[in-house]
Amino acid sequence: LTLTKALETNSKMYSLDVGWCNLTDDDCTALTYIADTNTSLRSLKLYGNKISSVGLKIMQTTLQRLPCLKYLQLKQNRLDASAGVVIGEIIASSHSLEEVDLARNRLLKNDGCASVLKAAESSTSLKRIVLNKTGVDDGLMPHLTSLVRKRSGEAFSPLLVLIHGTCITRPALLQVASAMPTDSSITIQSGLYMVEKGHVLQRDFDGEISCQAEKGVKEVNLNAHGVEDEHVERIVPLLEGDHCGIKLLKVRSNSLHSRGASLFANFLSTNSTLQAIDLSENAIGSGGFISMVTVLVKSNRSLQWLDLSANSIFGSNDVDSTASSIEKQDNLGLVVSRSCGLKFLGLGRTGMGDEECAVISDALSTNTGSLTVIKLNSNAITDQGATILSRGVARNAKLHSLSLGSNCIGAEGTTAIARCVESREQCGHPLRCVWMGGNKTDSSQFYGCMLDTTLSFGSVSTAMKQYL
Repeated sequence: LTLTKALETNSKMYSLDVGWCNLTDDDCTALTYIADTNTSLRSLKLYGNKISSVGLKIMQTTLQRLPCLKYLQLKQNRLDASAGVVIGEIIASSHSLEEVDLARNRLLKNDGCASVLKAAESSTSLKRIVLNKTGVDDGLMPHLTSLVRKRSGEAFSPLLVLIHGTCITRPALLQVASAMPTDSSITIQSGLYMVEKGHVLQRDFDGEISCQAEKGVKEVNLNAHGVEDEHVERIVPLLEGDHCGIKLLKVRSNSLHSRGASLFANFLSTNSTLQAIDLSENAIGSGGFISMVTVLVKSNRSLQWLDLSANSIFGSNDVDSTASSIEKQDNLGLVVSRSCGLKFLGLGRTGMGDEECAVISDALSTNTGSLTVIKLNSNAITDQGATILSRGVARNAKLHSLSLGSNCIGAEGTTAIARCVESREQCGHPLRCVWMGGNKTDSSQFYGCMLDTTLSFGSVSTAMKQYL
């Protein structure tokens, strides 16, 4: 409500990012007020909320009227097949929309995605559709076939359709390819395969990595490439050897499980050049987590940045049930207190709760680790966990940035964090950044103690991005 009032008179806002803010269908009415008064809006990011077809229907008329909207991100909400119909109607009526991201809405399935693809057949502006992990299978092929047949000609812009992390098979893609004109400007990527100009091609991870290594590129980006455990066996040899020189490896939003993470961990045990690896949005489970921790504690000294966010590791959501709660918590304590060189650890959306906060607090209290940034957003942390965690953060002189957004923290936990911030300032080791957005509280508990700390109760601000 406060945001709505502040932006009602603003007509020059180009981008609105309210991802991971625990928005529900009830909040969509307020969002329509903001959009109605900001006709210059080009990008609307609503990822990681709890919006269903009901909320989307509330916003539909407003979204259809926005003349400049190019980018609509609804990734990881609660959209089902009926929401797909609404999205299709929005696409059909828009002359500006270029990208729609519906990834990780597993209830969309074939029917919901079919409505989106049907609308794309006549859209001249659309350039990218993301349907990763939407629960589709070979039953979507007739609709993809219709898309490649009907969307042709110079009037249409090139279109990329991403459908990674699904049950689509190669034979089904071959059927789509047989219907595709050789001069088609549509590209479909699904797992290892790519359909382009009437052919089904296998993604060449080897070629991509080798080419980048030869050019001296320090980063390999395999995000949303459909990477599975079996592919890691081919990828790792290309990264081995200090002569490769890769410093950043991105493997976010793929289909990795514990075995794939273990293969990467084995690679890290002998590598001394890689400084950062992003394994977020996979399914590595507790087995993959423990493999990574073991290497970081025992042998690797070069890795500084590790993001395991959006992997179900702790609690009842663990996709790999081989490890006990005690074993997982023991390894959590080890990575915080004994990893040498690791500065950034991302554990958002991993299923942790108050018990894990107690483990982290004890580990931070030792002051023996090297961590400076830890992300614990979008978990199940309550006032109790935040209060316990604040004690460890207060005793630690190295940690400078903390993300606790989108948990279940109220006034009591926020007050404890505020006292921690004040304590760190008084002892000469101020926190640089604290993110508390999406919790059941506001910033009033922090008044008077924010001398050197950047605080946010909304989305991660620009000033925070250098830390989080």
